[in-house]
Amino acid sequence: MPPVATLGTNLSGLEWASNIRRSADTRPNLDYTVPRAADVRWLAANGFGKNRLPIMWELLQPVLVDTPANAQVRALLGEPGALNETQAHFIQGVLDAHAQVGARCILDLHNYCRYIDFRYQADGSVIGLTAPPDPSLQAYTTDGSQVFTRIFATAPGTTLSQRAFTDFWTRVAQRWKDHPGFGGYGLMNEPHDMPRPGQTAGSDNTGGEDLSIWPAYARAAVAAIRAVDPQGPIYVAGNDWGGAMNIGPEFNPEWPLAGSDLVYEVHSYVDAFNNGNGFDWDLEVAKNYTAGFGVGPVTLDTGLNRMRIATDWAHAHGTRIALTETGMPFDDAHWIEAFRRMAAFTWQNGWEIQSWVGGSHWLARSHGINHVPGWHQNRTLEPLVGGVLKSVAGIDRATLFDDGGGWSADGAPVTITVYARGNLANAVTLTVSADNGGTFSKQTLVIPAGANGEDSFTFAPPAGSVSTLRYAGAAQVPPPRKVYALADPVAYAATNLEDAARAILARYAGPLWNMADGYTDYLLGRPAADRDPLRAVSDSGYGSSDGNAMEMLNWMNQEQPGMGPLQPPLMRTAPRPHLDLTADGATGLWCKKVVAAGTDPNARNRLPYGVADPHFAVAAIGLPAAGTSGTVFQATVAGDPSHAELAVVNGQAQARWADAGGGSLVLQGPQLAAGAVSVVSLASGPGTQQLRVNSAVAASGARTFGAAPFADMLVGWGDPLSGAAATFRGHVYAVATGRGAPSAAELAVLERYLASLAGA
Repeated sequence: MPPVATLGTNLSGLEWASNIRRSADTRPNLDYTVPRAADVRWLAANGFGKNRLPIMWELLQPVLVDTPANAQVRALLGEPGALNETQAHFIQGVLDAHAQVGARCILDLHNYCRYIDFRYQADGSVIGLTAPPDPSLQAYTTDGSQVFTRIFATAPGTTLSQRAFTDFWTRVAQRWKDHPGFGGYGLMNEPHDMPRPGQTAGSDNTGGEDLSIWPAYARAAVAAIRAVDPQGPIYVAGNDWGGAMNIGPEFNPEWPLAGSDLVYEVHSYVDAFNNGNGFDWDLEVAKNYTAGFGVGPVTLDTGLNRMRIATDWAHAHGTRIALTETGMPFDDAHWIEAFRRMAAFTWQNGWEIQSWVGGSHWLARSHGINHVPGWHQNRTLEPLVGGVLKSVAGIDRATLFDDGGGWSADGAPVTITVYARGNLANAVTLTVSADNGGTFSKQTLVIPAGANGEDSFTFAPPAGSVSTLRYAGAAQVPPPRKVYALADPVAYAATNLEDAARAILARYAGPLWNMADGYTDYLLGRPAADRDPLRAVSDSGYGSSDGNAMEMLNWMNQEQPGMGPLQPPLMRTAPRPHLDLTADGATGLWCKKVVAAGTDPNARNRLPYGVADPHFAVAAIGLPAAGTSGTVFQATVAGDPSHAELAVVNGQAQARWADAGGGSLVLQGPQLAAGAVSVVSLASGPGTQQLRVNSAVAASGARTFGAAPFADMLVGWGDPLSGAAATFRGHVYAVATGRGAPSAAELAVLERYLASLAGA
């Protein structure tokens, strides 16, 4: 099989159910997520035509073929060896989506030579086995001691047999070998820490593992697949996590294996430990260690040199390499150049490249490395890694955006950056002009050829003005942008309420989400019409910056049966466009970022405030009936206690805060009128909090909170891990938020403006 360079990503999501067997936490769209057809279509349209689908063995085959299961187990989990039909249909849907766009998908068994299982009793029962609360979940035990991890071994008494492994791949081959979207068999992701010779328990970072165990299982699986499918590509990872620099005889003395159409998959990152978990360049350099090379800091050629080892090995043995996991941290130019060098070398040698991590799962978004697209200025926002990969493959496709200041105190200059996401074969020249005078540092901008180019300018507006900037010169340009140099935005509200409110948002760098801007999707979507699912709303305020779009999205997948009750909200256009959250299972919109700390202290993609910082939020909502409840807006960290939120409880407005140390405050407001628009607001500063309803102070507090940065903002619901439980069962017209302490008069202008968006 000759080398054929292709691009793709890992459509992560199906492999995330980390608490399997011990709880009912196998909830589609929360604990794991099925990649959507829109993911596949968007990737294919951008040149990414061969993806990898990580799957979880335990979900697809809940009972191993050699399990002595009793009748209860069979009734709740299925016959020994049988593929779970719900999971199989999920995979079938992903393959169908690939076939529809002429793409291919590798099925990657993402299990590390392990399998999480129950302890079966002599009679085939499981102590504490419990039926799930709904059929979309898998059975579990209430006794955690009855769960353990099996591992491959060749010594007597192995807990995870070759028979179980070959049975799995035989069934997969029989089911999907002829599917037009099927791209190959990923035998096992990242084998590591196998048992020592003669043992059956993992060595777990203590050394001395038996390097012959995994080859024995791999040979058996290759033979089983070839008995069913003589030619489908088989991807074989190596010992020691499949690292590109570990492919040689030190860790894989039995490579290469006999057989046809075998591809040796490797993983190569650019951080010190080659695991993709180092996001800060300076911290990685300071480790003075480079996996594969020993003492010495990472360099711009670390990833390239790792891939050179794998490439030299492949050439020496006349075989083929695929880089099936790689990624690019993006908060330092060193990472981008290091990744570009590695990707260019890999592509020039004809190897496949699949980035980590893509897909729809909520935990993948804004991860330190990811290939998950976002949404900005009513367009899909490609992640930076996509542009670099396109550049090495010569794919000419990019979208232009801009970001920068909108508030000019006394006519001071603001800086605005125009940037491409994707790759440009040729430089693009734009011009920028203003409708109201002012001074530019330059009016001709050049976005250079290559990946993710940008150019910046400054604009100083006339004092007291509202200036509109417009771009020209290319087929697609960023939308017009306003810059405000108003001495008194509150007074200006008598002249133009919208501009006054937007000037205040610009002053506080506040995002605004107007549901009239709703789109059906953040991937190849269109403006949402009445009763359409609403999945994407751009920040039309001033909270976004280059590399940090304050998007509001919904990733819920209901393309097939069995995906659970959660679903995206609907657009309603009357009397004014709004988010309708009244249906059973409806969830809201979500903006996920990261907490800048630990391995990523300088992350750009973060929220503007935490619970201890001065902040505000304003929402225009409607209650369909008296007694409506739910979370209207929340800033939080998913799964953690800290939050600031607006809510409605039995028809009454509430503002609520909590920090990680147990400090909390709840402010109770009045009953809101059903069938009418209400504007609810919260404002918080050091030792002072307010809940406002329809521009009147409804309740006040005086609490000081411990520092707790936020990573998630949600509209129409609370913590995503709560499912639909915290969804506001009403209507949301618009939400604005920001860091700072606006005056009461400024808040009143924002409240009037959001009320006007709702027709009030």
